[in-house]
Amino acid sequence: MKFVLAYGAALAALAIGPASAQDMTPHSSFKDCEHCPEMVVIPPGEFMMGSDNDLEAPRHKVTIGYSFAIGAFEVTIGEYARFVEETGFQSGGVCVIRTPDKGKLKFKYTGTLHPDNAKYSQGPNLAYIADGVFNQPGYEHTDRHPATCLSRDEAKAYLDWLSERTGKRYRLPTEAEWEYATRAGSETQFFWGKNPNEACKYANHADKASVYQAWVASGCSEKVKPVWAAPAGSYEANPWGLFDTIGNVQEMLEDCWHKNYNGAPADGSPWMDEGCTLFIARGGDYELPAVVMRSAERLFYGISEDIPDPHVRYNLLGFRAAVSLGGGAWDGK
Repeated sequence: MKFVLAYGAALAALAIGPASAQDMTPHSSFKDCEHCPEMVVIPPGEFMMGSDNDLEAPRHKVTIGYSFAIGAFEVTIGEYARFVEETGFQSGGVCVIRTPDKGKLKFKYTGTLHPDNAKYSQGPNLAYIADGVFNQPGYEHTDRHPATCLSRDEAKAYLDWLSERTGKRYRLPTEAEWEYATRAGSETQFFWGKNPNEACKYANHADKASVYQAWVASGCSEKVKPVWAAPAGSYEANPWGLFDTIGNVQEMLEDCWHKNYNGAPADGSPWMDEGCTLFIARGGDYELPAVVMRSAERLFYGISEDIPDPHVRYNLLGFRAAVSLGGGAWDGK
């Protein structure tokens, strides 16, 4: 894939019981264990998914007839580290690092350059490092930064661990669940309305002071001024209490990539194909402009002969947890 991302019992004993019934009200939050991610309850409902843009068409009604919860934040380095500490899980490998295009950190990063970097890299602002991992994303970080430089399998291993710990089935969100939760009842291009210049309140993206110049920068300036990804919750939440769904890092979703919505399910379930190797990513990231912060914007990630490792990792790509609640969901939970 060319770089654009479109471009057991012992563990169960550690779990804290599920949140009580009164905590399951729409848009309330809960944690299933001390070190589990904070989850926000999303009620059943329907919405118009997509847009008139080719990759996002046809716009269509989706009815989600079940409650589910989705992470208030992208899974953080600290949360993933807890999983690694308790299980000894080994992750990491080749990771594509997006570096600044200008400023004192121009083309700089941390990590060991892969010996085949010259063969695979598509420019000086991309570096293939051989030792990329959740706590080595190519830049200085804290435990509150999103966990990136992880493959899909490595993200799912963490979610399987949460499932074993809690007795619930933690998983990646589906594309429909993600857009429904991100829109938070809105029908405009952006969940906050129509003005792209309001993106600076809600999203870490390429604002007009950005060090990323490959795209036309947005016309606003962020109060938070990270060079790469920002710590979780650095920007304002959407109306349903979700942070960083837009901007910061792209988020892995369950669905396979399809070039449009012809034939897409309309019940919140994932659109899967046997043996698919390209998957949906949503939300844009820190080096993309406001136009990509739209609720309907679709990107992709996956396995390709264009990189020197079968497990695709990017420091622009993380993930958010989801879990079905109360029965009736597509996953039988």
